Amino acid sequence: MAILGIGTEIVECVRIATMIETHGEQFLERVYTPNEIEYCLKTANTNQHFARRWAAKEAAMKAMKCRNQGVRWTDIEITMTAGEGPAMFLSGAAAIWAEQIGVEKLHVSMGACRTHATAYVIATDEED
Repeated sequence: MAILGIGTEIVECVRIATMIETHGEQFLERVYTPNEIEYCLKTANTNQHFARRWAAKEAAMKAMKCRNQGVRWTDIEITMTAGEGPAMFLSGAAAIWAEQIGVEKLHVSMGACRTHATAYVIATDEED
């Protein structure tokens, strides 16, 4: 397995909360998939969950070096599975770009406190 890229991001939770308050559904639908919106709205500390996902998407874009490649925020989806933690799934331009550069897996770690959310992503080719 080779590491093809690493990305990290930290964001103030209040920044994401303000974007949601100011732009509402327009912001949510531009940045998050319907599954992510549904998940976050069902949780306590909703703004922290949205901020974690924003940070993870930004870190993934850095790890894949996909700025200016037509990748949309909603092309990257973060899911949570009990006992397994977060996972990233790519679609659209993100999936195409990942295939072009040889990324087969994105390993993600996310965290948050009351004020900040952070994420770390490692892009690998999964070869042993």
